[in-house]
Amino acid sequence: LVLARHRAAASALTEAFRHRETRKIYWAAVAGVPAPKSGTIKYGLVKSMGHGAKGAGEKMHCVHPRDVASVEGAKRALTDYRVLSALAKRGAWVALAPITGRTHQLRAHMAEIGHPIIGDGKYGDKNHDDMFIEKFGWNNLFLHAGKLVFVHPFTSELINLTASFNDNWIHLFKVFTWRNPLL
Repeated sequence: LVLARHRAAASALTEAFRHRETRKIYWAAVAGVPAPKSGTIKYGLVKSMGHGAKGAGEKMHCVHPRDVASVEGAKRALTDYRVLSALAKRGAWVALAPITGRTHQLRAHMAEIGHPIIGDGKYGDKNHDDMFIEKFGWNNLFLHAGKLVFVHPFTSELINLTASFNDNWIHLFKVFTWRNPLL
């Protein structure tokens, strides 16, 4: 979470995000191993309204890039990804960099390419998640906002923020013998 203490700083940071002058890196544990091991997901996204109170159950649906212009409400969305480590063919730890910033973009994109984020009740794979819950007792979304890089609005200093992992992530690293990048 980045907060500005002055109106001018807030305005500058808003513009930096709007013009994609910031770099955001997310880490996720996903079902299966994406192939190729790095690439760009280019599916557009369109919102499907939910049927519950206050829009409960609404979901983003992917739209093939060639169809974005012809689907009402669809917006272009781009996500770069890279596999950092794999657990045979059962799961992988991936780095995700959203180029655009759409609602649920990372979750919908990973599900669309057949590798939903572990613990994602909305876009995920219930059978895969049940295996993780049964085996390890994990029942949370394994998506972590890991890094944010931007230029300070007044000093022009490059700011590189990294968020630490919670206990579930630390346990995941140990169980799968994945290297924690913060250690």
